[in-house]
Amino acid sequence: MTTIAAATTASTLIAEIPAAGDTADVKLFLRKWDEAWAKHDAVAIAALHTEDAVTVNRFGTVVRGREYLTKALGFLHGAHGPFHSSVFPPLELLIQRSIHPDVQAIQAKWQNPVMRSDGTIDPASINDMIVTFILLKTGNAWLASEVNLVNVEKMDLPFSNPGQRPK
Repeated sequence: MTTIAAATTASTLIAEIPAAGDTADVKLFLRKWDEAWAKHDAVAIAALHTEDAVTVNRFGTVVRGREYLTKALGFLHGAHGPFHSSVFPPLELLIQRSIHPDVQAIQAKWQNPVMRSDGTIDPASINDMIVTFILLKTGNAWLASEVNLVNVEKMDLPFSNPGQRPK
């Protein structure tokens, strides 16, 4: 049975469920992700993924495999890419579930600049996001096998989380 705790602050995106199992390795993965994004290093970001990783970005674009992910990230973070000079706050672990000793499902809070339909960003505006990672233990490291990024839409429904409600 899953228990969802009521969130008490407006900044909470989803009701936080205590992390299951050892979070140190998962937090190390998130820190490496943050560092690679901060450096705008497409190769380092892609290296945190399995060879056959699948990423679905917040616009529904599917990228399959580390090779294609490296190309996509190279565009986004390259000298003329939309994220080239963007600053990304660190991921915040919200939920961790151990599916198997070598498989972790995690959700993390994140923020990205608003991207316009023409592929440029609005540096003055941000999207609150939830990133879901399926991590596989590979040797001594966790690598992302699946990544799904979604924007948090503001709603005022009876089941909406407090941080999801319009201000």
